[in-house]
Amino acid sequence: MREEQEELTMSKRIEAFYRQSGGPGNPTIRRLLDRHLLYGKDHGIPGKREEFEDAFREVFLQDHSTRSLILGFFKLKSALKQEWDAYLDALRGRGTREEEEDMAGKRA
Repeated sequence: MREEQEELTMSKRIEAFYRQSGGPGNPTIRRLLDRHLLYGKDHGIPGKREEFEDAFREVFLQDHSTRSLILGFFKLKSALKQEWDAYLDALRGRGTREEEEDMAGKRA
């Protein structure tokens, strides 16, 4: 019953939004939606667009049974990114040295 009320309420809210904005084909709708997602009271910190990752993080970090697991995943993600960046830096450095050696060989 409650879901039906929420769905009906959401449906009415969407219809009202379209009436106010001039209909589904109105090009200003994207701007209005972006503004709502940035500053709407129901969308997190004002001025910051809430992403799926933010909502996911908030839910699992609030739960004491999943907090340590999620923090471990974040640390793993950070470590993998650092290793990947170091690997790419090493490749770039090696590629530059090889190019310099090739250029020196062509001059000789």
